[in-house]
Amino acid sequence: MITFTNLADSDHSHFAQNLFEEAFPEQERPPFSIIRQRDAGKFHFLVAENGDEPVGILTYWTFDDLVYVEHFAIDEELRNQGLGKAVFLNFLSQQHDQVVLEIELPNTEEADHRLEFYQSMGFFQNPQPYIQPSYHNDGRTVPMILMSKYELDDDEFCEIKQLLYREVYGVN
Repeated sequence: MITFTNLADSDHSHFAQNLFEEAFPEQERPPFSIIRQRDAGKFHFLVAENGDEPVGILTYWTFDDLVYVEHFAIDEELRNQGLGKAVFLNFLSQQHDQVVLEIELPNTEEADHRLEFYQSMGFFQNPQPYIQPSYHNDGRTVPMILMSKYELDDDEFCEIKQLLYREVYGVN
């Protein structure tokens, strides 16, 4: 059975940090020390467990009528077994608002697989251009796709983009 434990309450914080740092390139994640300083009212870091074993991590932000999934990863040794889908669907079943997430452009086999993964769970690939701001104030941005549980029109997309830029990345 899949369960979630907040990082602060988890016995698997070392697993969570290692997976976070191994699964995401440096330009696509903040330093782990910053993660621990984020506002716990809006930001959540969950360790996904199957029984007593940690299997993945999921970080997300809650805003009015919106949940933003910032990072999601399953332990590399456990991938391609349906566990990622089970974990993510469990998380989604608890969300009643719009859910959005960023993914890399589909220009590698792994990125293609990631796009297909989220589309298989009903997420929309919004056509508007989206750039992930730098986590490190070094000007290195990353072209991404903003996916959503419900399709976004241009105004909704712009509003969500501005919210993420301001609240998550600290840019206007």
